[in-house]
Amino acid sequence: MELNQTSISYYDKRLARISTCTETTDSIVPDTFPDIGRVVCAYGTAAVKDQTPQSGRLLISGAVQVTVLYEPEKGGGLRRLSIPVSFAHIEECEGLDADAVCAVSCHAAAVDAAAVNSRKLSVSIQLCFAIEGYCQTACEITETVGIPHVELLSTMQAVTLVDQARAYPITVLDDVNLQDASGLSLLHTSCTMRTAECRAMHGKVVLKGEACIQCLALQEDDAVRVLTSSTPFTQILEMPDAEDGDTVDAQLAVREADCRLEADGLLSYTVSAQVVCLLRHARALRRIDDLYLPGKSLQMQEEKTTLHSMPPLVPFSAEVTETLQTAQHVSHVISAEACCCGAKRSAEGELQLTAAVQILYLGDDQQLCALQRMLPLTAACTAVGEVSQIALAARASSAGEKGLLLTVTVSGMASAEEHCPFRHITAAEAGEQQRDNDGVTLLLRYVGAEQRLWDIAKDCGTTVDAIRRANELAAEAASAANTMLLIPIQV
Repeated sequence: MELNQTSISYYDKRLARISTCTETTDSIVPDTFPDIGRVVCAYGTAAVKDQTPQSGRLLISGAVQVTVLYEPEKGGGLRRLSIPVSFAHIEECEGLDADAVCAVSCHAAAVDAAAVNSRKLSVSIQLCFAIEGYCQTACEITETVGIPHVELLSTMQAVTLVDQARAYPITVLDDVNLQDASGLSLLHTSCTMRTAECRAMHGKVVLKGEACIQCLALQEDDAVRVLTSSTPFTQILEMPDAEDGDTVDAQLAVREADCRLEADGLLSYTVSAQVVCLLRHARALRRIDDLYLPGKSLQMQEEKTTLHSMPPLVPFSAEVTETLQTAQHVSHVISAEACCCGAKRSAEGELQLTAAVQILYLGDDQQLCALQRMLPLTAACTAVGEVSQIALAARASSAGEKGLLLTVTVSGMASAEEHCPFRHITAAEAGEQQRDNDGVTLLLRYVGAEQRLWDIAKDCGTTVDAIRRANELAAEAASAANTMLLIPIQV
């Protein structure tokens, strides 16, 4: 007996989900600050300090810098409170191990600050985590069986496997002189990172992209402004065995964005991020669908093996509009933000999202107001397969007497992933003769409904080729229907 075994080693995606958790805290207004009259808005900037995979779980810890903007009880201009809140989150995942390569993105999706009294705030933060985890795995599959006279039904199966998964820390920093930004103070900072190019090159990965910063800043006259800046970057990352032309992609996750705005309008920022690079290779493997030994039993020991085929990612985008009601007429929209807190494909292929939306605007009386909602959104998505790396960009405008027209642009990646079953035959040998044919060497059999020649041959203890020759069937004939067949019997 000879078994042609193929050893497979690759990285399997064990964890891929978006999850949320809520952190709460109470904060006392410092003695140097006036009493709270009205909370205008609250924002949070999350920073991941550590992520540690363990057996069956992933530990994530960090801190959220919460900024609360409020009007004092007796007037006197807007005041800003900074409240640090630490968090620790455990993501359970069967099969995850300590060597897993994980990509973690964390956002403060929604921040609610309520005045308990004039000197105390109750703060609630909904954190959103987008997580992927890859574990190295090894298995064997059987592509052929070298037993004399064995009949083998097999097909070629194309799979794309992740041969390497590596995580790298990167840092992007810049100093930007902003026009007309003197005397501003920062309220809130958000950062997104985009990949422009990712290619393999002789044991390395060349990664090019852009770090985009958006800040809310408060002027001395209490007006809120939006400041934006972007910094291109290039990183050369070590990846052994990567060659020119290999398929490699990168997932960027901001861990922390530290921004400072000087009195003279100099914006300095340092962005700490993590890059997870995946090197994919396509392979063609022979899958054994069925096998038998004509006229004899075949004794086998086998295991079922499943390979997770993960083709290259395909970008997709869509746009969704919603009309939101407000308590007053909106004269001017200052900013709009949206964060994806959940995503799934519907039976019709549409993308069903849960989005945390926050809009800062001015009413007719020029009073600063904020609207915060958790919205269900449905986006058309023609891309096939599992979706990941979903990002939302929001913009809003006044609509009617008391309303806002919200437009959300959805972007992300999709991959037609597939779990492909294979057989791993560990032992096989010929057994005893299955039946006594009493000297019969030829059968006449009527086939009504269409039936595979393979099933007929296996049932009668012969071969497909023997049936084709006896009935002068074409070499490519695979089935028969409404006909009489001569079936030679193996002795």
